Amino acid sequence: MADTQPEKGFVRLANDLWRELIRRNFTKRQKDILLFIWRMSYGCNLKVAYIPKSKDFEICGVPATHIKNELKHLESAKVIIWDKKGKLFSINKDYDLWQITPVIGWETERFNELIHLNLKRKTSQNMNFSESEQEDETSQNVNPDFTKHEVYEEENFTKHEVEGASNPCGCKAEQVLKDSSFKNIIKDNSNSCCLEEDTEMNQGLPNEIKPDSQDAVPAGDSDSNRKAAELDYRNKVSSRYLDRKGNGLIITIKDEAFIGELLADGVPISIALDGIDQSFDKFKPKYKRDSIKSLSYCEGAIYGLLAKQEDKSSDPKVLEDSVPEFSQDEYHKTLEKLRAKRGVEV
Repeated sequence: MADTQPEKGFVRLANDLWRELIRRNFTKRQKDILLFIWRMSYGCNLKVAYIPKSKDFEICGVPATHIKNELKHLESAKVIIWDKKGKLFSINKDYDLWQITPVIGWETERFNELIHLNLKRKTSQNMNFSESEQEDETSQNVNPDFTKHEVYEEENFTKHEVEGASNPCGCKAEQVLKDSSFKNIIKDNSNSCCLEEDTEMNQGLPNEIKPDSQDAVPAGDSDSNRKAAELDYRNKVSSRYLDRKGNGLIITIKDEAFIGELLADGVPISIALDGIDQSFDKFKPKYKRDSIKSLSYCEGAIYGLLAKQEDKSSDPKVLEDSVPEFSQDEYHKTLEKLRAKRGVEV
């Protein structure tokens, strides 16, 4: 069995840094790099990690062809501090300077509720553990074969046997009061250690939404949902463009503006992604280093596909499996119409 006791060594890391690692939209490679640096610094009781060769980052699963780009991106995003001459790496503890956007589903209030819930659960477990130790000491003097409650009436001492386990929840057997029936004792559960559903464990959490409640609604309002959908749209389009481009980690301001135009024109995400793929598939370089350098290069393909979709919706005779082809006239008409619409809305 693996020996995972903290006496063998551990990484002392502030909870706020763990939270930011969860909250920010890091890629898997970037998270692997950060964990690797933390292990080589804080895990060795040091403030900075000495990693003499960039190729050493292959140990945490980062391919050699991507190491320098990932390190440069983390450095430019103010996440790591990189001393190139000394081969020293450290994590910038001032996470307010990190230029990495949050993940889509992040909710600060719900995160804090979960922390509170688990801290309360930890306290409850510690209390139950101490009680169980006391019960173990007392149970040594109790006959293990005792499985029935015996209740005697004061006048005739008539013996009544009640079937069932005498101590179903591990509580200590309580002395039965005179002139009281067993039924009344069961009703009075104020001294019982058994937890009823929706009692002790659910108290103190007024904001908790029960999964079985018919009135439960998704967290967030329409404005936050719209922003989340917009962020998801931007991430998908930029990721597809960078993947097809094959180099670079972030898009330019001009590319961001073009994605904003796609959102304003209501271009579906499927058409935007198909237009990017179609542009790269049909691109023919004129010289050795010729490449697509801007996302706006895909404008013709995207709006051409959009024009075809509008024609398909208006003409039911168009076959569903036909390959979308578009002309320059269709593209320019659709683009002019959408730009005119944007100008009116503004």
